[in-house]
Amino acid sequence: MLKQVLIGVVCAVVFSATLAVYGIFDVHIIAYALAIWAVACIFMRGNNALYITGAFALATFVVWGGVTVSGLAEKNAATPEQYLAEYNPSLAFYTFAPDRQVQMEQNAGLLARVDPRVAPVAREIVFVTDKNGLRNSNGVNNPDVLLIGGGFVVGNGNTQSSLISDILQQDYNVAAYNIGTPGSLDEQALLALTLVKEQGLVKNGILFVFEGEDFKPFSSEVHYPLKRLTKYLSNNDLGRLLREYRDGFLANSADQSGVVIFPIGARSMAFSEAYVTETLATTYKADPKFEELLGSLSDNAGLVNTVVFVPTKLRVYANLLGGDVPQIPESPKLAALRAMTENHSFKVYDLTPHLQAKAIVEWGRRKELIWWTDDVYWNESGANVAAELVNELLKGNM
Repeated sequence: MLKQVLIGVVCAVVFSATLAVYGIFDVHIIAYALAIWAVACIFMRGNNALYITGAFALATFVVWGGVTVSGLAEKNAATPEQYLAEYNPSLAFYTFAPDRQVQMEQNAGLLARVDPRVAPVAREIVFVTDKNGLRNSNGVNNPDVLLIGGGFVVGNGNTQSSLISDILQQDYNVAAYNIGTPGSLDEQALLALTLVKEQGLVKNGILFVFEGEDFKPFSSEVHYPLKRLTKYLSNNDLGRLLREYRDGFLANSADQSGVVIFPIGARSMAFSEAYVTETLATTYKADPKFEELLGSLSDNAGLVNTVVFVPTKLRVYANLLGGDVPQIPESPKLAALRAMTENHSFKVYDLTPHLQAKAIVEWGRRKELIWWTDDVYWNESGANVAAELVNELLKGNM
């Protein structure tokens, strides 16, 4: 009986670890599978438990190998960010797969993927990561400044040469290190602090805070060791492929009310309804943890002396749109940020007027846009505005 119990435990561990490779099962499901399979194996006759478990593991490795060799996960991905997202078990959040270079045609922006009314805009994207799983063309390059933030710093929807960091290097000869991740603001801050401590990066960080989502309360989810291990095991092409199918299914089943469309001249521009709601808000009560985070980065760590407010697409384009565009109030989030500076050592710079001026010039001269019509992110022209602001800040002109 003792031998059968040991076989049951071993088989259950192998079975649950193999299940985690697929990347679509939550940790509690893995735990249930571990317990149920252990009991089931105890009562199997002879070596049936070993045979069945081994066959399942072998089949998984064969499928995994086939997906990897065929490149199916990369071909199926909607964006390079989706394909390269990789869980970091030591930090307990997602960065990107390290030391990778991917080139793919992104067929559509986020809003076109969730709403068939939105005309998709295809673009060719090169996505390069460094040893830290961050999007930097030249690796850790003894930077003059650290750019910390989410999708706008990552450069979602844009090719490598259109990143703020790359533009700073190309146009201004400024070595900037891109610390942009798919996670939340607190995760980006933790990563920046970790890299500064472990790799001796310069303590000169600029934090980009997006009006649309960065002001929300931080996640309180705890990643226990089993959860970290389970997510880590899914860092493979099979896990990526199945997550892509899952994300695609959720996107295709999304309600069209999640997207708002306004005309601009003879064209249509799509907006996230959630971000429209954030833009129209007239009040904002900051989470105490939000101010505490900014204070710790500036006052205690001396890492961030500058916070840049990134507005939503609607705030930038409201005055150029036709149709029934609502009146856009002054941002209470920006006001809250500015109020925080009275008690802390960081300064706040608003990117809104710079982007609005650029949007007016580009539309007036060439009928060009600085945001993707089918996405929530800016294009290279928008990134140019941010890079110019960073350069002026570094020169002390603002």
